[in-house]
Amino acid sequence: MQDQPQGMERRMVHRLLMHWRKAQESDETPTLDNVLAADLDDIETCLYVLEVTSDEAEPVFERVGQAFADEGTTALVGQPVSAASDTTLLGQAIRYYSKVQIKQIPITLGGEFTHDNGDIILYRSIIMPVRDNDGDDRYLLGAANCKLKE
Repeated sequence: MQDQPQGMERRMVHRLLMHWRKAQESDETPTLDNVLAADLDDIETCLYVLEVTSDEAEPVFERVGQAFADEGTTALVGQPVSAASDTTLLGQAIRYYSKVQIKQIPITLGGEFTHDNGDIILYRSIIMPVRDNDGDDRYLLGAANCKLKE
């Protein structure tokens, strides 16, 4: 991670939330394009986008950042969220997507889990509602990062 100026938020999920808030215009929920237009720097690789096609259907991965490549989860693009294993960072990061869908507010969550490889992982994640350019509540934007528990 790059050195941050003194007083600047270091936690990725909080920095992404600040970008989300800056992208809000007259509406409470910003568009996906407006959030992604920001200079997201090191956050970019930790992002994923879920496309919500209906209230009944599972969201589908529309984008999965390179930070998840070591887990093999970047191949999930086009797949439903249930295809992500609970023993991966991405699987843990998406597990509360339905709460964000219902409440239509950003939610951040952290915790620990045992990874596929047996490591104990500490993680922090965020999921935020975003609209498409037509104004439909069609996407969920999320990000997650982690470290090994010492």
